[in-house]
Amino acid sequence: HSLFPSSKKLNCTWSNVVKLGQSLYREKPGQDRYRPRQATPVENFFLAGSYTYQDYLDSMEGATRSGLMVADEIIDRADGPGGLKDLSRKAAEKTAEKAVA
Repeated sequence: HSLFPSSKKLNCTWSNVVKLGQSLYREKPGQDRYRPRQATPVENFFLAGSYTYQDYLDSMEGATRSGLMVADEIIDRADGPGGLKDLSRKAAEKTAEKAVA
């Protein structure tokens, strides 16, 4: 109620909890090494999803975390040597050289 004060006036009239037997993936020790990483050997090809290597195995949280990890990887590559910032700097240098010449 502290987050939504107006909810104090509400009454729950119905609720339901859905339970699915065996709905969680159980992993044996040492199996993480078989889960794919977000970055792949294929240039500019990344994987995101609950099945990939991250802390929250096979869940919505895992899928979300995996997507964030992919975004981080893309940004790191864009910012690193040969990345977008580097290419942009080199293009600016060439433009400046042409302007001076």
